Amino acid sequence: MEPQNEEIERVCFNCNWFFPDTVKEATEFGVCLNDKEFEPFIDELLENSNYACCKELVSRKKFHGMREACDEFSEVETGEVTELPDDKEFERAVKSAAKKGQLDLETLQQLILEEQLRKIDWAQVPIDEQREKLKSPQREDQSAAIKSLGFLICQRNKAAFEELFRFARELPPLTSIEDVHFRIDILMQLKNWRPVSVLAPFLIDELNNTPSSNTTRQWISEVLKVLSRCPAGKVRKPLTKMLKEKRFSYKFKRKIKELLWELSGRPREFWSDDDLEEF
Repeated sequence: MEPQNEEIERVCFNCNWFFPDTVKEATEFGVCLNDKEFEPFIDELLENSNYACCKELVSRKKFHGMREACDEFSEVETGEVTELPDDKEFERAVKSAAKKGQLDLETLQQLILEEQLRKIDWAQVPIDEQREKLKSPQREDQSAAIKSLGFLICQRNKAAFEELFRFARELPPLTSIEDVHFRIDILMQLKNWRPVSVLAPFLIDELNNTPSSNTTRQWISEVLKVLSRCPAGKVRKPLTKMLKEKRFSYKFKRKIKELLWELSGRPREFWSDDDLEEF
């Protein structure tokens, strides 16, 4: 047998007609908007929290919210009651909005939402929905998941990084400029993880396995940019090895040499062709 809901206490605080005597701070006092004297001011009070229009009336008519309700009692529905966060930062935000004359119901709801979002532990948020979207054959679904996972990666969500990284490693070879742009979007999200050097082996493989062409040029450039942010000790050896491979073009090897010099810490303006031939 299901338990019966507790009957709400018949006090003015639990009545739809009860309105707090101020929104600048927590208060147990308020007025009854069912009072005919408030009729000309109801819109200003409810929509704009404008107490100035009837300041003296509010001061004269206010009473404690725990007063026993009258016969006109109209019970507040559960869905209409919003519990305000008990937080100093939230309190400061509310007072600041009130001081600027910007505090109304819409603003208060926005502040509550921002406070709720601030308290979410994004690092622990599940990624089941994004994982399923990555499996979708529709590129739009995948792109939406990538964007969402990218946000979580910035919030140190390890599961989000690992899922997107797995997805990137399993992508087929590039065949079109659309594929290139799609893969660049993924890399832009992955590179926000720390340490970024965890991407180095994958990116080195991409350089080794991606034929250099007009189609893939943008992808290779982005890969080199991310590698330039990795510790030199993590990438110098595999990059230097590429310079000995005959299959790579002169232009490609020159980009590798420039990256190696960049990793060495020597300013670009001091590079010369002779310096680049050092490798």
